Amino acid sequence: MTAENPQQIAAGPQFVGARIVRPDEAVAPPRLFVLRRHIDVSGVSGTGIVADGALWPDGTASVRWRGEHPSIVFWDRGRISVDHVHGHGGATEVEFVDEDPADSLPTAEAPIALRRVIDIALGKPVRCPQCHRPGACRCIASRHEERVEVVLDAVLSWLSRNPGGAS
Repeated sequence: MTAENPQQIAAGPQFVGARIVRPDEAVAPPRLFVLRRHIDVSGVSGTGIVADGALWPDGTASVRWRGEHPSIVFWDRGRISVDHVHGHGGATEVEFVDEDPADSLPTAEAPIALRRVIDIALGKPVRCPQCHRPGACRCIASRHEERVEVVLDAVLSWLSRNPGGAS
């Protein structure tokens, strides 16, 4: 990155996907997810589970589309790109389908386990505070407070199962 190229400077801090994972580094395994479409904004893929995906340990993601014309796409910025491009403002949600890795990790691995608990909580649908729908709605209400509650509930639940695990 050089000072001569302002576009590179502007894009730098926003990049949050891929990172180098060393062969000897202890990382959680890939996370499996589906894209569940509540409203078909484009009129192409329909509703329900429209794609399968994996969130890789290096922060990238891959998505394989179901249907008559399947394809696969890789996102270097991981879940941020998946949500941005395919989420359609809540019409499609990432739903993790694998087990919570925090349940199988020993307490000695608490930082990784705790990150996974938070990751899973962030993937859960949050109801709209006005109409109470878990998916897309026409309300303009912020779901921020409900998202904070979901994450706090998950962290407190993990801490109760692993006393002293985060210290």
